[in-house]
Amino acid sequence: MKKTLSLLLALLLVLVSVPICTAAESETPVDTPLRVLVTSDTHWAKVDEVSPDGFYTPRADLGQMTSLTHQIFARFMRDVARSDADFVFITGDLTDSWNGNSPLVFSRLLAKLEDTTGKKIFVVPGNHDLHMNDDPDDHLRFRSIYSRFGWDEALAIDEATSSYTADLKGDYRLLAINSNKADGGGLITDELMAWIEAQVQQANRDGKHLIAMMHHQIMDHFTLEQRIDGFYMVDNAKEVRKKFAQWNIRVTFTGHLHIGDVAEYTGKNTIYDVTTYALSSYPLRYRDVTFTDDEIILKSREISKLDVRKAAAGYSDEQKAMIANDPVGYVYGCQEDSLIKQYVSNFIDADYLADLLGLAPDSVGAKAIKRILPENILIPLYGEGETVESMAKALGYDLPESDYETVADLISEFWAAMVRGDENLGGSSPEGRLFLDAAYALFATKAAKESPAVRALLSAKLIALFGLKGVNNAFSRKFFDMVLTGLMIDKGPADNNVTLVGYGVKTDSFRYKLNAFFRNTGGVLKKVFA
Repeated sequence: MKKTLSLLLALLLVLVSVPICTAAESETPVDTPLRVLVTSDTHWAKVDEVSPDGFYTPRADLGQMTSLTHQIFARFMRDVARSDADFVFITGDLTDSWNGNSPLVFSRLLAKLEDTTGKKIFVVPGNHDLHMNDDPDDHLRFRSIYSRFGWDEALAIDEATSSYTADLKGDYRLLAINSNKADGGGLITDELMAWIEAQVQQANRDGKHLIAMMHHQIMDHFTLEQRIDGFYMVDNAKEVRKKFAQWNIRVTFTGHLHIGDVAEYTGKNTIYDVTTYALSSYPLRYRDVTFTDDEIILKSREISKLDVRKAAAGYSDEQKAMIANDPVGYVYGCQEDSLIKQYVSNFIDADYLADLLGLAPDSVGAKAIKRILPENILIPLYGEGETVESMAKALGYDLPESDYETVADLISEFWAAMVRGDENLGGSSPEGRLFLDAAYALFATKAAKESPAVRALLSAKLIALFGLKGVNNAFSRKFFDMVLTGLMIDKGPADNNVTLVGYGVKTDSFRYKLNAFFRNTGGVLKKVFA
């Protein structure tokens, strides 16, 4: 048996080591390379003055730097001018609001960018660009304002949604999809899907590869995304990605979620949903993408300096100095401040969590959550008086040392890791161990206050007798570690700098799928036996 297992492992390692392209069959070469800069959620807005109530407060929800969008986009325009890219894609939420003259002013900025750089810009609308609740045909207004950026040179236009196609460089063609529906969520209707299928058939006749872009995702970018908050995905994502894989639409560029992540799906072909960071938020990044026959090379670019000479009134000299020289650090601070004050402290409550989990208000589960959910996670982790550290000691274990001050600070770092991509903060990481230990201390202490029986169960003597140390117990820790790992360890492909399979590789061949199977199996075995 051992010999058989050893032989199998050796065979897997040999097969895994075979480069993917040696096992793939190439189609007719395409005219390459094609280089595209991709950005999203610029949320450009006119802000004349800020009223800061603290160093990191002049921002919008989730740290969105609305008051600095002029400076951020100006720097992006400079980067575009210095780039060798052929095209620029913007996957929605161009301005923060459809009201006023912001869309008109922003369209003039884009025209200036085209005129001065010679780069061709293509856009699609996001939920902030349309007011479909009042006017289902508002996409026509958006199209008229931004007609120069896709529609004027369109090969085909879906009049019902203003989705369009346009030729790019060589054998590539853009499929620009309006995925918005009235409530701000996303949907590709049966009629729009039929139009897309017609464009696939036309592209096949013309020998073109379709690159898609839209605002909403077609794949989950974290565990149970559509179950937890489907607002960021098209409602029929499962059907859409299955069809896109069948049609070999290898890449779909998306936005809306304000994170950098690459998700992969294998149906008839392997396809990717590449969602792009919000240019208006942490970590101030955009994508630089190169298409060759065999590879799609993704690189992330960061905005590291800003010109604050024309910043909105109200910023202090200290703020301006940090914004100018360390804008990413400043925006991180704003995101942390925003999360803690607006979300962590306000929305982590029993009713909200029960609703999120789909529990009825009077259910046993909802009542249990109310009894154990901590009332305040802004309590200090360390120090004098009642702290998470003192709670842990009362339960029989020591809290790991760290530089974090509260659990909310820790949650902010988890969010930041997910936003910037390539997250690796599972239960075995220092942050993961601290979070699990702190969470147990908070939950167990609250439960003990609520119930004499629980208080007795958590007594130091009983803990010593049975070797139970809450989340440190081997069984309970393994469960919570699995949950945290599912959310906070990127499943691949990499998110920021990664090479994906190009359009010239036939991913529907048996040899490709066999090679991919052994590569994935080998990766799992390496993690298990590491």
